[in-house]
Formats: sequence, C-alpha cells, structure tokens
Amino acid sequence: MKKSLPLILILAALLGLSYYQSSSRGKRLSAGAASRELLLPDLKGKSQGIKKFRLKEGDKVLTISQKGSDWVVAERSDYPAAAEKLGKAVQELIDQKAGKPQTVGESAWGDAKLMPPGKGDAAKSGLLVEMLDEKDSLLQSVVLGANVETSKAGGNSSPFGGGSSERYARLDTDGNTSWVVPNQFYDLKPEPAEWILKDFIAVDKIKSIDVTAPTAADSWKAFRGSETATDYVLEGSKDTVDSSKATITGYLASASFTDVLPKDKMTADLMKDSWNITLSTFDGFIYGVRIAKKGDGSEEKHYLTLSVKADFPKERPAVKDEKPEDKKKADEEFATKLKSLNDKLAKEKKTEGWVYEVSGYTVNTLMKKRSEVVKVATTGELKPDGTSEVKIKPEAAPTVPAPAPAPVAPATPPMKPAEPAAKAGPISVTTPPVSVPAEPTKPAEPAKQPEGEKK
Repeated sequence: MKKSLPLILILAALLGLSYYQSSSRGKRLSAGAASRELLLPDLKGKSQGIKKFRLKEGDKVLTISQKGSDWVVAERSDYPAAAEKLGKAVQELIDQKAGKPQTVGESAWGDAKLMPPGKGDAAKSGLLVEMLDEKDSLLQSVVLGANVETSKAGGNSSPFGGGSSERYARLDTDGNTSWVVPNQFYDLKPEPAEWILKDFIAVDKIKSIDVTAPTAADSWKAFRGSETATDYVLEGSKDTVDSSKATITGYLASASFTDVLPKDKMTADLMKDSWNITLSTFDGFIYGVRIAKKGDGSEEKHYLTLSVKADFPKERPAVKDEKPEDKKKADEEFATKLKSLNDKLAKEKKTEGWVYEVSGYTVNTLMKKRSEVVKVATTGELKPDGTSEVKIKPEAAPTVPAPAPAPVAPATPPMKPAEPAAKAGPISVTTPPVSVPAEPTKPAEPAKQPEGEKK
C-alpha cells in the first residue's frame, strides 16, 4: 500500500496539470461541439434585407452599399459595384454548410487567425464579414480564419489526390465553438478594385481621329470617307496612316481599366501634360479622351478621363416609291437601332467625371506622334469615299562603295592594231587568215590586200 501511494499521487498530479493547462488555454482545438447544417442559419431567406456588405482584414476595408437600385463601392467614392459578383458572394455565404465543429477557447483564437481585425496582433486576426440592413443594424457577421489543407492521409481528401481546401470560421453567437468549413472563400478580399463594375466604353466604326499631343509638332488628324475604306488619310496631306503602327479601327474597341480613383485623389496636376484625343464614329458618337502618364519603370501608371456625346438621326431618310410593307419593316429596324444607340450612350455617359487607371497596353497606341504613324506620301487625287491609290515614292538607291582598283599588270609593249577590213569582204589577220561569209544579198567582192602583206 505504501509503495502504490507515490504512483497514485503522481497520477493525480498529472491529471491536475492536464486539467489546469486545458482550462487556462481554453481547450485549443477539440471536437464535440453541437453540429448544425448551415454556417449562417439566421440568413436563410433574408438576402433581400441585406443593404450593406462589409469586409475587414488588417487595415483594409471594403464597403458595398445599395443606393436606390444600384450597388456602389464606398472606398471608390460610390463608383458602381459589380452587383453580379456581390450577389454570388452573398448567396455562397447563405448556402455555406457549417462543416466540422471545433471547440476553440478565446486564448486559442489567434492560433487559427480567428481574432477580429483591430483586436490584438494583426497577424493573428482573420477576415471579418458583416452584412447589415437598411438601418445599418447587423444581420450577421462571421470571422474567417486560417486556411486548412487536409491531406489525403487525413481521411478527408479530394478525389483528385490534392486534399480538400477548408477554412476556420467563427461566429460571436457560438461562444467557444468554431467551424472548419469546406470552402476557402478565395473571392472574399477587401480590395475595392476587385469589386467595382468593369463595364467600359466600346468605340466602334471610327470615322476620324484628332490627336493633340503635349508638343504641337507631334499632333495629327486623320479620317476615312466610308466604313469600307481601309486607309486613314492624314489631314493637310496625301499621306496615310501606317496600319502596322496605328490600328485606328481598333482603338478602344474593347477597352478595360484596372481601377478608378476616389474623388479626393483627382488632383489638378494629375492630368497635366496629357494627350487629348477625339474619336468620331460613323454611328454619331464623339469620344473625348485624355491620357496622362505618370512615373517610370515599375512605378509607371496611366490615367484616363472620358467625355461622351452623340448626334443620332431622329428619323429614317425617306425612300421614293417605297412599298408600305417595306416601309414598316425598315421603320421598325431603324427604331430598334436608334434605341440600341441611345442605350449605349446612356451607359457610357456614366464614365464621365471619373479618372481611370489603365494599362499602358490599352493606351500606348493612342499616344503616338505624327512621325510615328505616317506611312508614305501618296500621289493622285483622293477619291470621294476617302480612299486613295497609294503609290509609294521610290526611295533613293543605296550608295554602293566603288570597288577597289584591280592590281596594275606590268607594262608590255603595245601591239600594232589591226586595220579594219573592207565592208562585206573576208577579214584576214596576220596569222592565220579568217574568212567571213558574204552577205546573201550581194555577191562576194574580192578582198583588198592590206598594204605590205605578201601574197
């Protein structure tokens, strides 16, 4: 009995220490909490009540709010938000399964990055997702913590062998219960540039271009007389634009931008020394484009502002002796096209008043000097449709250096030149004589013997 007493005391001490450590550290990660089907059950059927969506991570914040029928990004001065992307993100959260419950005490939140932003060490905080109603009352919030990569050996792997992608999640209403959900929510990032609406202008059927460069000598204008004309003729000359250097028909046809500047960053100097370009189209649109380049190398950025206006015909031109059924069909087609043009104008007018950050690839073709786009001088009169017969002026032949003089052979005594033979007669030389046949139209004449030659 006395021998077993020390063992009992040691075992009791170990049990006591284990209990103390688990209590003081908040039972880090242990299963056994009550499970449920959905991660955010209180949101089921309440998506229409969400009027504000907010993400916080570290010192970054993204706020998307509904204003009227539109959704806007607050951190971009209420620029229109990508409503479709937002809708998918909210629905994904509403439908998200809870996954595996874990008991995680507050002292262990940092280990799984479940601390809310702004509380304690930023490296131990997660992504806070908040959804609010029209009165800014909180409907639901959740902290998304560290990602979890479950290996195949762990028994919960991907059928493709790469393991499953999971993430810790915690709700304040769940106390010490957290969740390992089968979703890492890759798209939930507090980056305003990734949530703004990227719809932009689409310039088509360009009729003319007017480029005003920071240096007047670099400015130029060009036009074409019809949509089928392939050449843009430079104003004031018969030169054309080299399509391999400046593809005018494709200018801003599928333009895009990377970000939009908040209003407080639109300084007066931002667009200083800008390129000013006016693009007119055969459909009646007129685009005013200003482009400014700032910085160099890895710090280089391009900024762009826009103005859009249009002048559409209000009525279809009358057609002589047009049949009623043809007139009806043509009028309907005209009305449909006019509506499409007006809808496009209304949409693109919304781009006015903003400063866009664009890639150099998008605008470098617009920022070209006259000397960089001119092809060759042309000759002949310009045709009424704006085309011309391009006749390339011949370039000056390259100067070829004269070959080096051949080595001079040693002098030899001059030979006595042979005397010319008489017309149509046989020609003889000193050694041996050579006869030439007589012309067929005249009989052969006896050859004259050269003086001094022996018979």
